[in-house]
Amino acid sequence: MSISRDAPSPLHLQIADDLRQRIRAGEFEQKSFPSLRSLAKYYETAQVTVHDAVKALQQEKLIVSVSGKGTFVLPSEENTPAAVNESGNLEDQVASLRTELEDVKERLSRLEGSPKDL
Repeated sequence: MSISRDAPSPLHLQIADDLRQRIRAGEFEQKSFPSLRSLAKYYETAQVTVHDAVKALQQEKLIVSVSGKGTFVLPSEENTPAAVNESGNLEDQVASLRTELEDVKERLSRLEGSPKDL
């Protein structure tokens, strides 16, 4: 799909549509999703534009970003690859990450509430 700056649809939605098609075609299977910088270069647009497109795909649960690891395509419900099943249950991994996130939030809250003169 080509991206048109003259189209009535915003660029980030056009990019999201293109990335969605590429994901469904299996282009990003078995490798991490491209960085915002590389996507901005590929689509010849600002990083904020591709960030908005990526955010839309995250909301659709097509991709997931893991801090310090990268962004990855989530397996579709009907086409779960065996490699993902062998590496562990994705739902368990997400639950574990949520638990870790809650722990980090709690620690941050304690730090923000601590006296500044320590």
